[in-house]
Amino acid sequence: MPKNAQVKPFLKWVGGKTKLLSEIEKNLPKNLIKKRFNYVEPFLGGGAVFFHFIQKFDIEKAYLNDLNNKLIDVYSDVRDKNTELIQKLKKLESDYYGSSDKKKFFLDKRNEFNTIKKSTQKSALFVFLNKTGFNGMYRENSKGEYNIPFGQMKAPVICNKDLLEKTSKLLNDKDITFFSKSFDKLILTEKDTFYYLDPPYRPISKTSSFTDYTKSSFNDKTQFLLKEYCEKIDEKGSLFMQSNSYSEDGFFQKLYHNRKINNLKVMRTISADGNKRNKAKEIIIKNYE
Repeated sequence: MPKNAQVKPFLKWVGGKTKLLSEIEKNLPKNLIKKRFNYVEPFLGGGAVFFHFIQKFDIEKAYLNDLNNKLIDVYSDVRDKNTELIQKLKKLESDYYGSSDKKKFFLDKRNEFNTIKKSTQKSALFVFLNKTGFNGMYRENSKGEYNIPFGQMKAPVICNKDLLEKTSKLLNDKDITFFSKSFDKLILTEKDTFYYLDPPYRPISKTSSFTDYTKSSFNDKTQFLLKEYCEKIDEKGSLFMQSNSYSEDGFFQKLYHNRKINNLKVMRTISADGNKRNKAKEIIIKNYE
């Protein structure tokens, strides 16, 4: 196994954990990671933690889930139809840079993405919109339509062929199963199973909320369902770690009073204008020492 991970996330994702990997690794269960184990991630997103773990630890099987079925289709197509996907991305990249009105081109492709059915073209458009949309964000309206505005970036890399090929090889070399369903439907009975949960964060202020990754929003009621899910994981004899935002009102301290909670300080944007960066508190919740 490589000492340094070569494959990084190929998508930009709000709340991505690339900068927190060392802290997350410090909080892993020491006995479990010394042997083969199964890995479950109910909120896959950009996959930074998964890509890091799958290259560093002896993971027997990985079960990866996200409620965003279009995102899961992209991962599946990178694994199973990567040559076709790259061809379509290359064309999108060429057409984009050949366009005299890049904003119009983006809006046309956004409309195409929202109207066509599941296909490698739709997956290619997903990647294209991720690279050219505002700040790499993904958001859906109540109709389930992607509605992020044009990003106005100078020279986005739309088709990173080398990274996509390395990612495809990694996904094919490992035993990985993809799902797109509600997180609480993903419960395994296998021994030596570890869950990493990175749900949409509970907002730390009225202006910092960004939980509409899909048309189904993530609110306090869903946080209570997530707590029940964590209890089920524990009852099955499995271990879990959850990342979330620190709450001044003690929400998580009360909700997870029976669990170990560690505080972290991270640099991230917490203002509405997206320009100010400050130290924000995050927490890690786990059912082990």
